[in-house]
Amino acid sequence: MKILVDCFGGDNCPKAAVEGAVLAINEKKDLFVSLVGNKEAIEGILSNLSYNKNQLDIIDAKDAITNEDNPIMAIRRKKESSMVVAFNKLHEEDYDGMVSAGNTGALLTGATLIVRLIDGVSRALLVPIVPTIIDGKYTVVCDAGANVDCKASMLKEFAIMGDVYTRSAFGIENPKIGLLSNGAEEEKGNALTKEAHQLLKESGLNFVGNIEATDMVSGLVDVIVCDGFDGNVAIKAVEGMAKNFMVLVKAGVKKGGLKAKIGALLLKDTLRGVKKKMSTDEVGGAALLGVQKVVVKTHGSSTEIPFKVSILQTAKLAQDKVCDMIAKGIK
Repeated sequence: MKILVDCFGGDNCPKAAVEGAVLAINEKKDLFVSLVGNKEAIEGILSNLSYNKNQLDIIDAKDAITNEDNPIMAIRRKKESSMVVAFNKLHEEDYDGMVSAGNTGALLTGATLIVRLIDGVSRALLVPIVPTIIDGKYTVVCDAGANVDCKASMLKEFAIMGDVYTRSAFGIENPKIGLLSNGAEEEKGNALTKEAHQLLKESGLNFVGNIEATDMVSGLVDVIVCDGFDGNVAIKAVEGMAKNFMVLVKAGVKKGGLKAKIGALLLKDTLRGVKKKMSTDEVGGAALLGVQKVVVKTHGSSTEIPFKVSILQTAKLAQDKVCDMIAKGIK
């Protein structure tokens, strides 16, 4: 597997991207990574790391796309940016996938305009992985921000792509698919979800019906289908709760006095386990489905561990030929 890494997109880049790539190739000996970005800066970081030089090279790119850049203008005008250079390499050469922590809008735009959509796919979608309360079980959300205005036929496409992705990523033979709505009953929802519900019932997929946002982390389904607006709001609510869980616990312990502090000490390992369970650091990035090659968006604040996991995730999806399987599913 040959993977490109955009080294100048995230908050902790290029250090996190470079160190994550080295961790990935040290773990997977049949993996080759090309680091894309300012060559001098990347070489400075690599000089302090130990790795097999036959598994890694650098593709020089002098510019970078920032989060303040307009996505369309950035892709069109910043031809020497690490993201655009990586996209062109992905499209033109025999690379299998790409990882970036950069501007999400630019990533979606670049993947659509340069790498291009799979035949029959109307829109690419962003699919993050959400930890659940069940050990070893995850849920994928289709879509989480790429398409805020959708048609029912698009939600059916999202379900097909989510079904294929979940089979590849987690080895689930017949993924359960739920439609995000404001109630579990079939008659609940707006015009979009009601029409989509009927299409999904007739799709031949393992559609189990409507689900509410309370089931985002319950493990009730494997795939949650929704438009990008609702999906993004729901994901951020879950992330915010997970991030602030320990803040609430610490505040409660502080107010509870000696008894609470003793209880917290006894539960220290348990609380750490809960925090780790709900962390997305080791579950991978958000795959961008619907384009002709594998593209994964890791979080903008990713450190070296999430980068490593996202690179290995990208390699696995490419090895499983997930893009080819999506093309077959759409047809």
